[in-house]
Amino acid sequence: MSSNVFSHAKISHISAVVPPETISIFDELEYFGGSEKKAKRMASITGMENRRVSGPGVTPADLCQQAAEHLFNGFHVDTDSVDALVFVTQHPDHMYPATACILQHKLGLSQRCAAFDVNQGCAGYVYGLWLAFSLVEAGSAKRVLLLAGDGLAHLSDRDNRVIAPLFCDCGTATLVEHSPEESPSWFSLGTDGKGAELLMLPAGGARLPLPRTAEEYRPYCDRLIDRNGVPWRLNWTYMDGGAVFDFTLNVVPNHIAEAITYAGKNVEDLDFFVPHQANKQIMQTIAEKVGFPEDKVVMDTFSKYGNAAVASIPLALCDALHGAMPEKKLSLLLSGYGIGLAWGSAVLNFDHVQCAGVRDYVMAKGHPMPEDYLAYWQQKITGEAKE
Repeated sequence: MSSNVFSHAKISHISAVVPPETISIFDELEYFGGSEKKAKRMASITGMENRRVSGPGVTPADLCQQAAEHLFNGFHVDTDSVDALVFVTQHPDHMYPATACILQHKLGLSQRCAAFDVNQGCAGYVYGLWLAFSLVEAGSAKRVLLLAGDGLAHLSDRDNRVIAPLFCDCGTATLVEHSPEESPSWFSLGTDGKGAELLMLPAGGARLPLPRTAEEYRPYCDRLIDRNGVPWRLNWTYMDGGAVFDFTLNVVPNHIAEAITYAGKNVEDLDFFVPHQANKQIMQTIAEKVGFPEDKVVMDTFSKYGNAAVASIPLALCDALHGAMPEKKLSLLLSGYGIGLAWGSAVLNFDHVQCAGVRDYVMAKGHPMPEDYLAYWQQKITGEAKE
């Protein structure tokens, strides 16, 4: 387990943006035999109730851009003061270049700003914070803008009840900066790549590239039905839900306990535990195993918005702690776990953090739809596009 302590880095600002469209579990009663009672029971057990879903043409980068703009404009942050931009996502706008480079331009950041992407899943926010704190602590940057966003909601059939009811879309922005006063933070990270296939997007990378012709591409879109009757596609997210559940309960509680011990703390010393918002059942079980009372566990965000993957933890922070953060110093435990398999926890001091809360995404007039972008590139390559 990689463990680090940082003394002079802190979170100063945070914001989150979600799409305005909500899909409720009660909008999909056909999957419960038309029974509202069965849907209510599922919502009570797992917390699955609402999820926010982006419309066509809206990407995690768009959501993160607006979250960063709320942060910059709402708190009068000088964009020239940002030395590095880290974009953590599983769904960049393009395979290359790094979407962080595009966001650097759109946000008006200095050309002296370093910008790069990190491909990481549900542990990604803690991994991103670890990178940002490392850069600040080493003196490589005074201010790092950490953007964490994901868009898994459209990457499955609605008939796939393993994936579809869980995931939502969200973009977040976190500003990490140098702290002249000592403000210790503890990070613990881990990985077990033998479980990589338990949660994976099989096609689209170099190992299984998407074909170049429509005829060859068709098998990648064909429905594959597993032994439980669940439909999957090779170019959509695959998850072995039972195995991921077992990993979470067998590995994560022990990891969290070790992280708390590494920080020299105990549960009573921490104001809140903010876990990855996987589902209510998982969060409750982890909290119980570690010894957290439920009034110290932030876990209502999943029911309001869904599982935001990379953006899950910062969304939960903005949703649950918006009013509390500016008022006093808080000691928080953040913990992410999932795809990779990877996990990470951080014990942080939140001292007068400026929080813009959770806002709905507002699409700008003229925002390109996928068909517009396709036509643009066709014309660009043929020399007919207007720049």
